[in-house]
Amino acid sequence: MLNATDLHHIALKVTNLDQTLTFYQKLGLEVLRRSTSSTTEGLSSAVVRVGKGEINIFSHTYMPTNTENSIGMHHFCLEMDCETIEDVIAELRQVGIDNFRGPKEFSDGTSVFVTDPDGIEVELRVARRG
Repeated sequence: MLNATDLHHIALKVTNLDQTLTFYQKLGLEVLRRSTSSTTEGLSSAVVRVGKGEINIFSHTYMPTNTENSIGMHHFCLEMDCETIEDVIAELRQVGIDNFRGPKEFSDGTSVFVTDPDGIEVELRVARRG
């Protein structure tokens, strides 16, 4: 059975990255990293620490411009209690969820992405071990 052990991160879409970072810093959150694309003007993002989790923040211009709602929550990520991402995929299929994207490698693990019935994206991540 699929078992999420922790909330890894949520991802927000915002209109002004600087104002958003200032707000979260006032709440005592630490900015871990910030990046701006060198190839596309206006693309920027940041990650802030919340306890053991993170908030990934994407500027309005980072998100696709053809979306109806350009601010709000983009997705959230759950840490999964599985040895490999293939285990997660097998368990998704076992419970009848065949519509997923991935896997995708990250520096701290591997993820697949599913969409809930209301269209909210859920990232399921297996942490890199060792």
